[in-house]
Formats: sequence, structure tokens, C-alpha cells
Amino acid sequence: MTYFAKSRDENGIQPTNREHLTAVAELAQRFGGEIGMPVCAWICGLLHDFGKYSRAFQKVLDGTASGIDHAVCAAVFLCAAVCPRSPSYRIVATVTMAHHSLLRSYDAIRPELSELFHGRGSRLCSTGKQAALFGQTEYAAAWQAFLQDFPDFQFRALEKFPAGLQEETMLRTRLLFSCLVDADYAVSSGQALPPPDLLTPGPLLQRLYRHMEKLRSSSRADGALNHLRDQVFRLCGDAGDAAPGLFTLTAPTGVGKTLALLHFALRHCARYGKRRIILVLPFLTLTEQSQRVYSPLVPHILADHSQSRLSEEDRELAARWDAPFIITTSVRFFESLFCCHPGDCRKLHNIADSVILFDEAQSLPADLAAPTMKAAAALCRSYGCTMVFSTATQPDFAALPGLTGWNPREILPDTGRYYAALRRTQVDWRLNVPTPLSRIAEEMARQGSVCAIVNLRRHARQLYEVLCRSCPPDAQDSLFYLTADLCPAHRSAVIETIQARLQAHKPCRLVATQCMEAGVDLDFQAVYRALAPLEAIIQAAGRCNRNGNVPGGGQVTVFLPEDSGRLYPGESYQRGAEIVKLLWASGNLDIHDPESIAAYYRRLFSATQEKPALTVAIRSEDYAGVEQAYKLIRNHGVQVIVPYERKAQLFRAIARRARAEGLTAGLLRDAAPITVSCYDEELVRLHCEPVYPHRRPGDFPGESDVYLLAAGHEGCYRGDIGFRPEDVKADDGLFLF
Repeated sequence: MTYFAKSRDENGIQPTNREHLTAVAELAQRFGGEIGMPVCAWICGLLHDFGKYSRAFQKVLDGTASGIDHAVCAAVFLCAAVCPRSPSYRIVATVTMAHHSLLRSYDAIRPELSELFHGRGSRLCSTGKQAALFGQTEYAAAWQAFLQDFPDFQFRALEKFPAGLQEETMLRTRLLFSCLVDADYAVSSGQALPPPDLLTPGPLLQRLYRHMEKLRSSSRADGALNHLRDQVFRLCGDAGDAAPGLFTLTAPTGVGKTLALLHFALRHCARYGKRRIILVLPFLTLTEQSQRVYSPLVPHILADHSQSRLSEEDRELAARWDAPFIITTSVRFFESLFCCHPGDCRKLHNIADSVILFDEAQSLPADLAAPTMKAAAALCRSYGCTMVFSTATQPDFAALPGLTGWNPREILPDTGRYYAALRRTQVDWRLNVPTPLSRIAEEMARQGSVCAIVNLRRHARQLYEVLCRSCPPDAQDSLFYLTADLCPAHRSAVIETIQARLQAHKPCRLVATQCMEAGVDLDFQAVYRALAPLEAIIQAAGRCNRNGNVPGGGQVTVFLPEDSGRLYPGESYQRGAEIVKLLWASGNLDIHDPESIAAYYRRLFSATQEKPALTVAIRSEDYAGVEQAYKLIRNHGVQVIVPYERKAQLFRAIARRARAEGLTAGLLRDAAPITVSCYDEELVRLHCEPVYPHRRPGDFPGESDVYLLAAGHEGCYRGDIGFRPEDVKADDGLFLF
């Protein structure tokens, strides 16, 4: 009997299982070579569809059966035939079983595998489907059918791996999983993988050097500042010639780290032949800004984040990360290292042998920092990566409980000198007594170039309203508001307007939350910052006198808002702010001193515990539990698609698609520029229509966390402060589609 892998395609061609397994094994072996596991990957590819050597699965192909699980069968066979003699095959069993579901540890799946092999209990699998093979007789027949296709097959010795941390064992399994999943997806699609678009660091370096010459000749910054920027750029390039591994780049804001990091990466790739550069950023605003900076210098940048509107070809590249230069978010990058689903893991093997630049490293949540650093160290130690953690507020990760052997190389060895030379601000600490927001507004009204950053949207709204009343009518065009209540397209437009006014020396008064701190290139003469964790205060100070043109330095005022209610967005944020207040009260706080920053992180990390749920999941090798516990963003709220005035046409198109197609991944991606988050779902329901996945008439609608601002409620989205539904009376006649 001939066993087939797929149904007939539109041309009547039906691949046999032998053809499919051979192709997947060869491709998986190639991918496995990138991570030092070619034999493991080859075995996974050759055996993953062992369950298709069954009459039950062949009936699925001819349409006479359904609900058959073939993916479990290779693991069942391995568990009985080879795992008892060769425990190293357990990773192969784990990976093959998961290629259509999710990763589970070998110890978790072994009882089920044994039951299925010995034919005990029912054929029902944990997936809810019937096993394609059940009992020793059926497995013996499948093994004979497999040997007819592969008569020379032998169980080869697999690569040996040193015993290590549980985190490293799980990462190794995910990387091998990615080799199988990527190969299987690629072969099953029937389309040959295109040749890789190779990184060419030599010509890119020459383009970068020419660009730097143009910047030097046109810069309006202080001469001493430009000299320091040149030094940082040169030292980063020199460090790129150093041996691969872990690096830190610790430098104050405004010294040109964005281009200096590129210099390091290109020099390192030229010297050591690294395959790609991956830029990891914590915020969408940073990904957009970095893409604008790098696009003239690096062709074919792949931007993979929630707002990237990709062509069909680029979507495939984003799923695989097979591109020479990638810009992505920390959520995309780091959460992928801890995930368990095939689609999420598919790209992981392509991280190997890359230069990874993590900018704004201080943004990592403290309770996730230790497992994240262990994963980063493992990528550098075992998979040929070089990683740079860049920030003005470098966390002392060595102080993390449970993290040993953390010893990265600092690219700028005398960091204190740069902080001292770039002391462009004076700090006024107003922490003895709370300050009313009305007083901050009155002070801002008397200044022409000023920004106030607060911790809560509620505080931003209060401050902005008072500021509007405090300024005369002819100054209203100088007032700006920037929070997550504005959709991304709206925020970008506001930032562009502010930049133009500041460059033209026109009055500009901005009220914002921390969404505008890191990486946003704005330069005010004065900045007010509500008490916050030290990294947030330093980032805010980086928006003050950024180019060093204010005589005597810019003024940064750190204040404690007067409010009887909640002051911070979360417990960890509050903990950081309280440590800042303690350091200030002891007289040992200087935002321009790297030693003060290190002391802050030592206190912060000593007061922080790793998430208990994550610790338990790692110890028990619970892949699904790890994925659930490792979340960089804890609460996304509900998503509301809004009719931002400049994107009105896009909103109308999205609304039509939502009614016709329902909720799809493509619709969410296209609507991202006009989507805001809101944590008050009850309020959202008063003004918005839920968008459900497409359903048939009579189906129960279920739940949705995506909404569309309803017709007649457009006033909930304002041109000055964005989404403000509490100001609009709800319409009881709201139409729900």
C-alpha cells in the first residue's frame, strides 16, 4: 500500500508520505545545523508524520474519516522503541508530538504515550481526537511500512548536550521545535523557500560613514556634544571587532546610540560573518522612529510588530524571520523565547548566529529579568549570538537573585565621564510635600518650551484641562496632549507637530504620560516629572535640553502629585518610585551618576521576586504555564478602533470589513494605527460595537475584546485628547451588528 501525506492538490498531485518526510527531514536538518542539532532535527523531520502510516489517517485523506490525531504517533513509537535505551531521544518525542498542538514535557506526555502504545484505555488523545495508531500490532505494521519507504533507516546517535539550567533545556527544545515546524510548514505549502537575502555589511558600513559626515556638517547641536557623539560612534565600531558574546552600552541620552549601535552591529557582522541584525525595542513609537532612521541606510528592513502592514511575501518572512535586518518589539522577541505554540516558535532557529541589539534595556519588568537574562546568555553561549543591552539607565542585572555568571562587556568603559560631560539639566526635587496639579499647570503656562509627564491618564487629563484654562486664547495652539488615549497615528502626528514647533522656536507646552519618554526625539527647555521609577525620571530628563543649547542647563522638576487616590499604574512601578524617594531622602541620588543608577537597581532587584507562577512552571517544565506566566505586558485592556480625523477613510473601510468579514488577524493588523486600549470595558460597551469573529446565522456570538466606536458616538474621540467616552452621554439605541 502507498501511504500519502496530503490530499490531492488542484493539479491532481498527491505527495506520498515518503516524499513529504524526506523533504521535511532535509530542510529540518539544514535548519538544525544553524543551532548545532542537525541530527536531532533530521530525525524529527523523518519521523514527525509516522502516524500517517495508518489506515485511519489515509481515510482522512479520502474523506471517509475525521478527528484523527497523527502527530502523537511518532512520540508513542519513540517512547516504546528507543527512549528507554537512549534518553536523548526524549527531546525528539517531545517535539514531534507538538508539531500540530503545543509543547509539553516528556514526563507529562509519557503516561499517554505508554497507554496508546499498549492499547490500554481508549484511542482518545489529549487533543480530543482519536489516535491514528493504537496498540502494538498497529505500531508494528506502521514500522514495517516506514521501513519499506526508508529501508536504510537507523536510529543514529544524537548530539550530546551538557546538563544545564532548566531554562536552557526548555530553550533548546523550543529551538529544535522551530526547525521541525518551519520545515514542515515550508514543505506543506508546496512553495520552495526563496534564497536568503544576505546581509552585506561592507557596503552598508560605507553608506553609514557617508551619512555620518552629512550629519556632522548639518548638526545644530553644541560642538562639545557632537564631539562626544563622534567618540561614542567610534568606540562602538571598535567594540564590534571584539569576540562575540554579551555586551552593554551604557551612555546618557542624546549621544547618538541609535547610529552607534548600527556601527557596532555592522562591524561585528563584517568581522564574524553573522547572518542578521535584530533590533529589539520596547515601544511601538521606538520601532517606527528607528525604522525612519535606518531605512535610508539599510535596504529591505523587515518590521515585525503589531502595527506592521506587510505584503504577503513579508508576512511569510515575518513568520520565519528570514531577513538580514529585523526591527521588532521586546514583546515579539522575548515572549517568543518562552512560548509553546508552533506558529510562535517557527522563527526561533533563525535567531541563531545573529547580532541582537536591545535598546532601552531598562524597560524589562524586574520580576521577569532573571529568566530573560538566562535566555539571553544561553543564546550567546550556545547559539552563536551577540547581544547588546543599550540604555542610559543600565540595570545591574548581576544583582538579580538567582542569576549567576552575568558578566557582559561594557562598550564604553569610562561611562561616568560621559554622564559628567553631558550634565545638561538641573534637578529640583519636590518630594517633601505633594504638589497640586493646578500649580504645575500655572508654572507651565508661564513658560514657552515645557513638558509635564505624569504616571496616569487621569492625571494627564486633569493637568491638561487646568493648563487650557490657564493659558490665554491666543496660546491654545501651543498646547498638546500625548497619552495612550490617542491612537498611534494620532500620536505620531502630534509628535511631528511638536517637533516642528520646537525647531521653529515657537511656544510648545506638552502634557503626557510615559508613552513619550523613551526614544522620542523632543527637546524642551523644562520638564516636569511626577515621581516615578528612576529609569522613567532619567528618560524624561533626556527630553530636556537634549541638544545642550540652554545656557546653564535645562530645568527638570520631580514632584509628588497631590491626590488622595492611586498614584501609580502598578505595584512594581510604585516600588521603583518609593526606592527613588528613599535614595533622595538619604542624599544619595544623582540622576547623572552611574553609581547612583547601579545602587537603585541593586535595591530594586533585592526587593523583587521572580513571578511565582513562572518559577513553578519552569521547575516543572510546564511549557504552557511558562508561556502564560511570561508576559511583558500584563493587561492589554480592550481594543477600540476609533475614527481619528486624519484616518477617517481607513476607519470607514475597517468598519465595512468588520461587518462583512468579522474579526480577523488581517483586520486587527490594518486597524492598528487607529486602535486604542481602554481598561473600562463597561464604559466601552456603552459607546462601541463589539467585533466578533465571523459566524453563521444563529451562532452564539461569544465574547470579544475588540470594539468599533459606534455611529453617533464619534464625539467620544476628540482631536485634542483622543478617546474620552466618559464625556459623552451613552445612546440607549446603540446598534450592535
